[in-house]
Amino acid sequence: MDIRLLEAVVAVADELHFGRAAARLGIAQPPLSQRVQRLERELGVTVFDRGRHGVAITPAGTEIVAHARRVVADTRRLTRIARGVRAGTHGTLRIGAVGSAFYAALPDLLAAGRADLPDLTLRIREVETPQQIAELHAGDLDVGFLRPPVDAGLDTRGVWREPLIVALPGDHPLAAEPEIDIARIAAEPIVFFARASGPGYWDRVNALLHAAGHTLEPAARADHVTTMLGMVALGIGVTIVPDSARALRLAGVTYRPLLPRTELPLAVATDPAARTPVIDALLATLPDARALR
Repeated sequence: MDIRLLEAVVAVADELHFGRAAARLGIAQPPLSQRVQRLERELGVTVFDRGRHGVAITPAGTEIVAHARRVVADTRRLTRIARGVRAGTHGTLRIGAVGSAFYAALPDLLAAGRADLPDLTLRIREVETPQQIAELHAGDLDVGFLRPPVDAGLDTRGVWREPLIVALPGDHPLAAEPEIDIARIAAEPIVFFARASGPGYWDRVNALLHAAGHTLEPAARADHVTTMLGMVALGIGVTIVPDSARALRLAGVTYRPLLPRTELPLAVATDPAARTPVIDALLATLPDARALR
């Protein structure tokens, strides 16, 4: 059915006057009357009584007009959605992010997108870097926030960086120091994750320890930064985490700056073969390599 017929019926029902309804639709009155008559013929229902005293909706017409309003509203809404999808302002994005990005990076990085693209739905879940890469290639994620380096098959751009710091038990002898050189903790039992969970982060910490004459051989392993810090609180060892982990104010954990100062980057990654206007719209709101404030 021609949507213009439904729009004509709704306009006449609102105005109860063919002349005013025609002016509202920006057409002459005869074409408007023809549209209403055509709809009535197609449906086999008289929608309006036309008399000397004006226009009235028939009992059957009341039901027709109610449905016509819903169809017209849905059609207009669909048109707006389609326009937004083409422009990249409407849709759903599946986003993966490493756990530590939730502390400070993601709230900051996505603030502009959430404000500028209110019709964009962001479905965000915690996914470690290797799994993000696999899911981006498989089409299960649209955007990933992960720790570089990333394989050459993905488009990546640095969007955040922050210093690494030391987390140690509050009663540790070094907890009183204003800052801690890596050489001071190189021989300490270290709590960390397996390299397969985050090679970029792992290699950066290992390089620091290697420069101090040690290698990264964790005394205890944990899958997530929050678990690592929980083990520190239990006195199992020390660890090295992003500065934003300070937001986790765990009892029994003290944070200190690490020397030499080393930054941990965060990158946004997408599959170039799967780029859409919606993905491009979100990427346009992201900064380049913003430092933790």
